[in-house]
Amino acid sequence: MKKLSPTEKLKQMEAVRQAVTCLGCAHEGQIITDAAGAVVETNLVTDRILEMPSTTLKGTNIRQLCAIGQSYDEMLRHSAEGGGSLNRPIILESSSGKRKLVNMSIQPVGEGEALQYVHVFQDCADLRTMEGRLVQAERLATVGKFASQIAHEIRNPLSSISLNVELLEDEVKESSEEARSLIRSVLRELDRLNDIVSEYLQFSRFPKPKLKRGRVDGVIQELVESSKPPVSVKLEVSLMPASPEVWLDEGLLRQVLDNLVRNGAEAIEGSGTVRIETDVVDRFLIIRVKDTGRGIPLEVQSKLFEPFFTTKPQGTGLGLATSQQIIFEHNGHLLVESEPGKGTTFTTLLPL
Repeated sequence: MKKLSPTEKLKQMEAVRQAVTCLGCAHEGQIITDAAGAVVETNLVTDRILEMPSTTLKGTNIRQLCAIGQSYDEMLRHSAEGGGSLNRPIILESSSGKRKLVNMSIQPVGEGEALQYVHVFQDCADLRTMEGRLVQAERLATVGKFASQIAHEIRNPLSSISLNVELLEDEVKESSEEARSLIRSVLRELDRLNDIVSEYLQFSRFPKPKLKRGRVDGVIQELVESSKPPVSVKLEVSLMPASPEVWLDEGLLRQVLDNLVRNGAEAIEGSGTVRIETDVVDRFLIIRVKDTGRGIPLEVQSKLFEPFFTTKPQGTGLGLATSQQIIFEHNGHLLVESEPGKGTTFTTLLPL
């Protein structure tokens, strides 16, 4: 590999400094690694977030910090291939075994033997993450008003059309089976449109959670008992022995988990499994909904929680946006990890 001259080394150091300035701030941890992943530099905020002396990290490989190496490798690959700094949640684990959920961005700087990666991350439990939540809440409120107006404008003529088609069905009772079949088909589509309008109205009237202390076990068990996935899809449950109490609205949390389970079942082509797990990580109760479906491409994952974005032919794109907002209202997080062909995991984090 090409050796760097002193001038080139200074340029490289300046490039790293600019990348850190661009991506980070005084409230964010910063870890700089070489191309192989060995840590070469950290900042003081890293000590606070990881609750350990960050100087002990120098020379170690950053993958040793990552509880789920696959997630880190996906982020690194995206960054290395010129995809820009992708801000994603990831679990970091200190040498003492302490696990921390952070939002991380990775920026490559330099090339050849001078290639380095600047990692900038923020504690997900930090109140500063509320800024992003407020922006999302404002967007959803605007979209909700728009959805409400459109839904009301559509509902009245839709009801009139449905009524007239039903009257027409009475008139053609003695007609051919083909004519009656066409009318039934029209009525089914009108019912589907009514369901979509109802979902828009429900989204626009987003309820405020009524939080109280409780355990998620009962919510999950009720969901499993009432769920009716396709025969080819097996629903499994693995709950921790004694889950701690959290602040929750049982009805709204049930709505989130039901949506995630249905999405997981719909993502499975043929036979497969949807699995619900609970765990505790750092200051959060974790609920994972894992499926063995087709997975979600990386470029799609960043759009999943946007209102009206959907990958389903007949989806409204409101399910995940609503679910994320419900979890935000619980002061928690809703995260996604997926790889095409290897299934998807949605993780709900509720503060203890």
